[in-house]
Amino acid sequence: MSEYVEFFAARSDRRAKAVHARGPGKRLGRTVSGSFFDADDAVVCWEKVLTGRIGANEATLAEPRMVAPWVNDGSAVFALSDELVACLVRAELPRLREVAEAWRAELLRDGEDLGVDAALGILTGVAELAREAAHSGHGVYCWVSG
Repeated sequence: MSEYVEFFAARSDRRAKAVHARGPGKRLGRTVSGSFFDADDAVVCWEKVLTGRIGANEATLAEPRMVAPWVNDGSAVFALSDELVACLVRAELPRLREVAEAWRAELLRDGEDLGVDAALGILTGVAELAREAAHSGHGVYCWVSG
């Protein structure tokens, strides 16, 4: 579980990797922040639901691509898959609510909790970020720490 989670857009993996030590802050533009959840597990869950692979074997689902690998302080940067970004770009609010509810259910099964409104807030923010990134030709990344 990460204490700090920030989703952001960047022009390249190199630029995204550069935020590894301190996070993206406002240097790269708008971010979507959250805390106390496993962001890498979250994006896998979102992709499962948005692509309809809910019943897929966990072993067949790709983990997010690491841009700056985990280090001792618990920080890392990873890229959201192109498929997930495309799904987020197309997703409307009712669909994002379904994803938020499925994500919350998965968290509850793991003994964690995140209110559905908080989950939906993160998802709608990341979907907006995905739309902006797609429009500008950038990728969507996530920085985690703690």
